[in-house]
Amino acid sequence: MARGDAPLGDVATRVLFENDKVKIWSLEIAPGDASDWHLHEWDYVTVSVEGEHLIRELEDGTAEDVAFEPGRWTYHAGPEVHRVINDSKVPWQNILIEIKG
Repeated sequence: MARGDAPLGDVATRVLFENDKVKIWSLEIAPGDASDWHLHEWDYVTVSVEGEHLIRELEDGTAEDVAFEPGRWTYHAGPEVHRVINDSKVPWQNILIEIKG
């Protein structure tokens, strides 16, 4: 589903640390729930803590299935607007590190 007029929310659930170089978030999504639509202004790295599978949906309506395992990391280039949907039966958590600049 395309974003349409859905407002943008926070990048993740809560900020764990921030300085002038990085901003570190924790993202937690219950089974069947989705994150807010959000904008990543900077490049970022995600590190999976728990969970199995997400759907990564872009604002134009395109989506990709993404399988993860704990400890797996992924680099992402910003800026980008998207949301993620936990379509599995287990909670999802990752650590997200935004690289400012």
